[in-house]
Amino acid sequence: MALSQETIVKAALELLNRDGIDNLTMRTLAAFLDTKAASLYRHIKDKKDLYDLIAEALISEIKPSCGLSNAKKYLIEAAGLYRQKLLSLRDSGRIFIQSRATTPRRFEFMKNVMICLLHLGVKENKCMVATHMLNNYILSSVSDEIFFRSFPSDVSNPYEAILGSNFEWLSFDEQFNCGLEVLFTGFRALK
Repeated sequence: MALSQETIVKAALELLNRDGIDNLTMRTLAAFLDTKAASLYRHIKDKKDLYDLIAEALISEIKPSCGLSNAKKYLIEAAGLYRQKLLSLRDSGRIFIQSRATTPRRFEFMKNVMICLLHLGVKENKCMVATHMLNNYILSSVSDEIFFRSFPSDVSNPYEAILGSNFEWLSFDEQFNCGLEVLFTGFRALK
């Protein structure tokens, strides 16, 4: 198999899912591809570049079906797809946190989010802040979801011991959508 950025990223995704980010090194990736680490550097500058390429590959798969003209629907769908993509790949949240948000597809994604926020009435000078808030919400929500999914299956409400049984534990989908509504309420304050 000929080495290319595409084959390296595909292998990195497989290794990431199998072994996690802490075990994804240029050496392990090279061994997985049956080559030397030096060969990878002809296609990828360094590990940071690899993370950027992985994030690019993942974000390129997020394609909301509705157009930008229905701003709130687009944002909700894009956020949901982003969440699902992050949940589908081990340690992908850490990849996004450690990679640059200025790569072409990520920049395009952010630009579309900002266009939608403008359609919703967010002031232009507040769009970048709102975009980062949405991105950070999705990343932290996924991180929490992964953490709480690690609880034993018989623990249906991890806060019950502290807050009592009257506290309603929402499903992860309900929690995520509730958080989005809170964000949209806050975005209205940025008009």
